[in-house]
Amino acid sequence: MESGFDVVNMTQYPECWLARELELCYANVSLVTDYDVGLDGMEPVSADTAFAVFRENLDRLQALLRRAIPRIGAQPDDNCAGALRSAVVHG
Repeated sequence: MESGFDVVNMTQYPECWLARELELCYANVSLVTDYDVGLDGMEPVSADTAFAVFRENLDRLQALLRRAIPRIGAQPDDNCAGALRSAVVHG
């Protein structure tokens, strides 16, 4: 489903790089806390406001994770699981 918006995620780095270095498959779950970036007429959102939205949605996030985590199977032998096989290491 396309919404016409982009998510600006400031928490996916460096986690995705660290997971790659450990050859872990990685998926991100983002919780949108505000819509003010780049929208005309929107007041900037404080950290307190963003945390309040996060707290309001924490039960939903926990429910999602409780349903999703048991469905995760064995890690596949694919690009993320073998990321270092072709790595060039400079010393």
